[in-house]
Amino acid sequence: MTRREEIRAKEARVREYLSRSGLKGILLKSQHNFCWFTGGGLNVVTIADTLGVSSILITPKERFLICDRIEMPRMTEDEGLTDLEFSFVQYEWFEGNEAEQVARLVPPAEVGCDLPGFGYRFVGPEIQQLRYALLPPEIERYLWLGEKASVALEGVLKDFVRPGMNESEVVGELSRILWKDRIDSMCYQSAADERAYKFRHPIPTERKIQTYLMLNVNARKWGLVTTVTRFVHFGRLEEKLRKQFQDTVYIECGMIAETKPGVPLKDLFAKTCQLYEQLGYRDEWKLHHQGGAQGYRNRDYLMRPDTKDTVIENQCFCWNPSIAGTKSEDAFIVRADGPLMITKAMVFPTLTITYGGREFVRPGLLER
Repeated sequence: MTRREEIRAKEARVREYLSRSGLKGILLKSQHNFCWFTGGGLNVVTIADTLGVSSILITPKERFLICDRIEMPRMTEDEGLTDLEFSFVQYEWFEGNEAEQVARLVPPAEVGCDLPGFGYRFVGPEIQQLRYALLPPEIERYLWLGEKASVALEGVLKDFVRPGMNESEVVGELSRILWKDRIDSMCYQSAADERAYKFRHPIPTERKIQTYLMLNVNARKWGLVTTVTRFVHFGRLEEKLRKQFQDTVYIECGMIAETKPGVPLKDLFAKTCQLYEQLGYRDEWKLHHQGGAQGYRNRDYLMRPDTKDTVIENQCFCWNPSIAGTKSEDAFIVRADGPLMITKAMVFPTLTITYGGREFVRPGLLER
């Protein structure tokens, strides 16, 4: 499937929604939806913002790229949109605005927008659902990203980290490696020693490492986001911690095995709680969310007791069961014949876990 064919397939999804909604146009303004629709294009300047610097308007018969004169050259050259069947609408940054351009093409009252607050009907949740089932080129890009992120993070823990370094120093080295491939991060987490036990979302600090470190990255390329968490321990590892880590991995394997096309997320949540209880950690799940659907955002949604979504084939998920001091977290794509792992052990030791007759080879805890 070429990039042009990928965009046409996504355009067909949007137009099918248009026919159901009674709208005459869909305006995509967010960074993540621009990446999705254009097959990995970027309308990003400020990375810490949801809003992009250019927008796409899809109507029943046309699609338009709308932006000011500042952004248009890069949209056509760097993002390669010139030959992808877009009509280009440009305005001067010092006069006019996007809303005026949209109004010339479609009555504003008949436009749906993926972000709220711009005077259009908000259809963000509906557009999000159109992203769930990944196309073959997206899966190919995801697997590339997963391998790069896994190798980078595991390599840092295996070859770079030493006791006495601080958490932020380790994150800095990981960022340096990822940026060689223009991979950025939506989130870094790093927790040394007791911080790994105290906090479930430990942002990096200047805390120095003594014997134990958790390192996490939510890596992004072409708009796709994948997540990796790994642990390293210096010196003798207590059997209690070793068992707890293996129990955490077992819970994640059970969650992955139960994530099948057509399974309601509320049923999967109930099964997750059972797994914690079976291993003697009855209420541990209450202390941190268990992950959810992933794709062009860190999580499209989190799995909760009342989640109404159902698992879709070719949808990406990332579960992150945790027990104070340990967590297991890798992304995968749901397939009818079993999970396709996006991130996995590349240079780390592995554990072999059997659940429900299926064998999983999962990253272990690195001992140095």
